[in-house]
Amino acid sequence: MNIFKANDIRARYPEEWNKETAYKIGFSLADIFTGNRIVMGRDGRTSSREIVEFLVQGLIKRGINVFDIGMVDTPAVYFTVGKDGYDGGIMVTASHNPVGYNGVKLVGKNAAPFDYENGIKRLESLVHYASGTDIITSEIKEGSLYKLDIRDDYVNFILKYKKDYSEIKTIIDCSNGMAGIFIHDIVKNFQGETIVLNEEIDGTFPAHGPNPSLDGSLKELKKSVVQNHAAIGFCFDGDADRVVVVDEKGNHVSPDLITAVLGNYFLRATEKQDKEKNKILVDMRSSNSVSEYLKNRGGISVRCPVGHAKIKKMLRDEDAVFAGELTGHYYYRDNYYCDSAWITVLLLLNVILESGEKISSLSSRILNYAFSGERSFPLESVEEQDAVINAFLIKYSNALIDKRDGVRFDYHDWWFMIRKSGTEPLLRLVLEARDKNTLNEKLKTISTEILSFSKL
Repeated sequence: MNIFKANDIRARYPEEWNKETAYKIGFSLADIFTGNRIVMGRDGRTSSREIVEFLVQGLIKRGINVFDIGMVDTPAVYFTVGKDGYDGGIMVTASHNPVGYNGVKLVGKNAAPFDYENGIKRLESLVHYASGTDIITSEIKEGSLYKLDIRDDYVNFILKYKKDYSEIKTIIDCSNGMAGIFIHDIVKNFQGETIVLNEEIDGTFPAHGPNPSLDGSLKELKKSVVQNHAAIGFCFDGDADRVVVVDEKGNHVSPDLITAVLGNYFLRATEKQDKEKNKILVDMRSSNSVSEYLKNRGGISVRCPVGHAKIKKMLRDEDAVFAGELTGHYYYRDNYYCDSAWITVLLLLNVILESGEKISSLSSRILNYAFSGERSFPLESVEEQDAVINAFLIKYSNALIDKRDGVRFDYHDWWFMIRKSGTEPLLRLVLEARDKNTLNEKLKTISTEILSFSKL
């Protein structure tokens, strides 16, 4: 499998890439970055330390000065690059992928993302034509490695969004991932009661997998919220750039509804005459209810593609105030146009505090349709995935078709979207209809059609 993806580098380690590949990537990155001061961070996976070691060797060999900020969450890398003017940043992480995977996320100056077309494709070519593994033992003679402590600056940046939460009980599940690095520095300032689950960093993710979008990952959090009569629960992913919400009843709140809640928060904070300047990006998989809700409150929502690199670029191009993604990524103009799970946590607590409403009430009045959420179908080969998409383009050619990211097919009373996963051998499906019966009928039909191709 190709390790170079649409938004980052990611695959099974060391089966599909290894320390020699890591060295070549570091060596080649000198031709991708426009300067020689690069921030390096890593997550708690068992292979991350080794990958960093060999990335650093390759970078230094090419004259790059590496500023190692150690084991951090991914947004900390973005913050450090954006705040202090570094020439780029590298985060070693496989994010939400299962145990056994690892990867690399890249940003350039001002924390601007690299995607496949504006950097990763070229990097792939450079790595492919790099010298053999004997260069691993070459003498390091150019750049330097520095240790950098960003804890205080980063925590203080996050806490500027904080208010007095003394009346709010909160449950936070760190998922044995990188949320555990800064959890106590942040929540000690909450005033209210906060219960922390699975804070110990463990790259084997013993409590549950690192993907909070999977129901099994939320089981413990849901139970804890109900038992402790908490106002809200948060579940972070492995590298703590995503967060998924559980309401006070122990129900999962679809992330697109959180996009609407936070979008309304920004609209309420803006003077009426300036609302048209505060565009909000809504990812293509989100319920139509989200855009309708924001429009009814005087906002302007713009449909955006999927994936952090594409969304960050569009957020900059549109100078939008905020963007939300169905996976639980939330992006902020005031955060160097990058995603931050911690800022999302604080802003949602602010919403509860200021509105005096329960999160279930805030979210339930947004959704006007029957919505499937995102479903995944294991189709290992690109040929199988392409066959599904091509067949659907023929069968559903009478729909309004949008090909900006995968394919979205819109009809007057229902729509669906299929796309290849950017990180795993999966085909993704989202479907929405006017009512539950139509949803179930269409979902059964489309799912059966997709599965029929898995036998190719």
